[in-house]
Amino acid sequence: MGQDIRLLVRADDAGSTWASNLGCLRACTDGIARSVEVMMPCPWITHAAKLFRAHPQIDIGLHLTLTSEWDAVKWRPLTPAPTLVDETGHFQPLLTLRAGDTRRSLAENAWDIDELVGELHAQIAQGVTMFPQASHVSSHMIRHLRDLDPRLGEIIAALCTKFGLADDAFGYGLPRIAGYPAQPRVTASRVAAFIETLRKLTPGTYIFIDHPAAESTEMTDVGHPGYEDVQADRLTCLETLTHPELRATVEQLGIELICYRDL
Repeated sequence: MGQDIRLLVRADDAGSTWASNLGCLRACTDGIARSVEVMMPCPWITHAAKLFRAHPQIDIGLHLTLTSEWDAVKWRPLTPAPTLVDETGHFQPLLTLRAGDTRRSLAENAWDIDELVGELHAQIAQGVTMFPQASHVSSHMIRHLRDLDPRLGEIIAALCTKFGLADDAFGYGLPRIAGYPAQPRVTASRVAAFIETLRKLTPGTYIFIDHPAAESTEMTDVGHPGYEDVQADRLTCLETLTHPELRATVEQLGIELICYRDL
């Protein structure tokens, strides 16, 4: 049965911090991740490109980014896009409104679709140049950007065709497994929960998405209200994905680890 189970483990948010770059890399080289999503507008993207050019076997996705969610570090669009930003010139924290979240969202702005398309084009064009092994695009902080506006579904599909990329399979409904609960941020607990999840899988192709990061003091000030323990969350994610017991379980169950290029 295990031979009929395929699992795509995706490490998100490379480019956002040094710690995320190292965490995403180690999740692939020392763990069970096989695809990494890079955020082109973010401050550590050049470092990410240097790291992953040295590992061309690691599949790369361009994580289309229209938000800047952290309080202490911000990023801006690659293009002049006044309707996509706040009064400081940075992306809004959210794409769409969330219950109980008072932060501002792009959906509240009278954003211009031509500006948005121009920004997506710039991110993809720069991404395929900096990451030659890029195979696909995905959407940051939303399942798919067509959920922000249905027109973006066809627009992104056209951009993918132009640049020879695939659209995010998760956005088209690849079953996503939770792996482990958000709490507690404890590696042993997460490893045990992930193993239990894997043992319950039936034949099929699944995706698991999380945000590994290496231990670093830079992560102590990264966060926003409601998510202040980013370092603990992302470090335990990395420790889980690279844990020997989890890796042994994947092998024991005969689960095939795949990347987007295998779909």
